[in-house]
Amino acid sequence: MYLQRFSGTRCCLCGSTDRLTSEHKIKASALRAEFGNEALFVGTSGDSTQKLRSAQSANSKHLKFPVQICEACNTARTQPADREFDRFHGLAIEVLGGKEDPGKVFDLPQYRVGSAPYLNVFRYFAKLMCCHIAAVNGPVPTTLAEFAIGRNSLNRIWLRLKSDPSFLHMVLIIGDHRYAAHGGLIVYGDKNTHEANGFHSTLTLGPLQYVFHMRLEGFEKEKIRETFPDFQEWCVREVESALRNPISDSDLIRAGLNDESARQSLARDVIAPASLRQRRA
Repeated sequence: MYLQRFSGTRCCLCGSTDRLTSEHKIKASALRAEFGNEALFVGTSGDSTQKLRSAQSANSKHLKFPVQICEACNTARTQPADREFDRFHGLAIEVLGGKEDPGKVFDLPQYRVGSAPYLNVFRYFAKLMCCHIAAVNGPVPTTLAEFAIGRNSLNRIWLRLKSDPSFLHMVLIIGDHRYAAHGGLIVYGDKNTHEANGFHSTLTLGPLQYVFHMRLEGFEKEKIRETFPDFQEWCVREVESALRNPISDSDLIRAGLNDESARQSLARDVIAPASLRQRRA
């Protein structure tokens, strides 16, 4: 199978029905590290009319995906990636605090390309991407899911680290503050066929934003057309909607797509913010 779609009663990574649990959009341990015992509130960035909702704790349902993963994927299979991300994030925050490019963490010997720590950082974001796709009832690329749970070493995630512009903007207004956000799901749409070329999201903890995406292979796009026509139609509708109402400059900034390198690499795509709900606390 090139792609897999599991029902809400199955793990969205492996398809198991054993002891299912909801996955955090933003790691609970990372939220506790960022906010400590402070009260958490959830809202949508850029919406001046929003009402903040109390999240009560890092385990709030408002901070979890509507899809589930099984106990085995949640523990043994993804814990090495979860723990490596915590280590990596701590190092990246130190680098950013020193006014340097946080991406320099990848220059450290332990994160040489292909090493276990290197792959585990990307596995964490592969898991998030699988959950984002499954949350809109999309079929998850099998190789991406298997990479996320450690069954292969085929890294399909592209990752950039940068200062979060929304955080920096709020610092100017209210001073230093606690902040975390996720960017929902963005579809990269083909300008001619309007089908999906790939998917994009972001994760922010404090001042540091992770911008990540993956590209669909040609055979996967063909499989979507043949086997998942409902998802194909959904993607086309989202892309056509984005053509009629292009994503705003402010949303491009929040999505980490405002720099020249991003604009050049996305010149052939329509940016369709299918679920651009950047949650903040």
